[in-house]
Amino acid sequence: MSLEVNIEKKLDGFTLRAAFTAGNTSTALLGASGCGKSMTLRCIAGIVKPDRGRIVLDGRVLFDSAQHIDLPPQQRGAGLLFQNYALFPNMTVEQNIMAGMGRKPDKAKVTSYIEKFRLTELEKHYPSELSGGQKQRVAMARMLAAQPEVILLDEPFSALDSYLKWELEQEMKKILQEVGKPALFVSHNRDEVYRLCDMVSCINQGKMEVIEEVHEFFQNPKTRTAAILSGCKNIS
Repeated sequence: MSLEVNIEKKLDGFTLRAAFTAGNTSTALLGASGCGKSMTLRCIAGIVKPDRGRIVLDGRVLFDSAQHIDLPPQQRGAGLLFQNYALFPNMTVEQNIMAGMGRKPDKAKVTSYIEKFRLTELEKHYPSELSGGQKQRVAMARMLAAQPEVILLDEPFSALDSYLKWELEQEMKKILQEVGKPALFVSHNRDEVYRLCDMVSCINQGKMEVIEEVHEFFQNPKTRTAAILSGCKNIS
């Protein structure tokens, strides 16, 4: 399965130009806040419409400005984990996870996601009764339980404490390897990117730089932006 993106979207102060192809691997979009990382995910998910371009998922056209194709989010097969969680406030933890699983959700699968994301004994709680980290784990479980064709992660570990973050990073890495689908991981944390992703590209003021293997990116950054984001100490 592959994801092909070539889009433009005018933003405040610059134009986002995202052009890349991602396979069944975890690809990081690394960059400072406000550079266009999250907007790229929203365009892929269908929440925001690009000004022009084309988005194709495994041969299926999701968006094409020239052909006037713009599939709604529910038809795209994209699972987007929002930074603000976007949980249904009138649903319990269990009901939120079941929400994206169709009319007849598999209870055994629901239970497995509850266990994977350390939500046992919180099944009947409502979002208002959860901490920020707990809400984030529910959102992660709900997104993955819907079995999306492409996984879009917008800083998924930002609200977690260090110990739980490490545990869930390992669980997420295992899950992404098991599902074998394209996954885009937005972050400004190079340590997360190094541990979780196979490929990486940095974005600077809307411009996406070359995608390369994560080890090559950190060992031999090709641009000034890449050098800064990779933690390089000596830049000439």
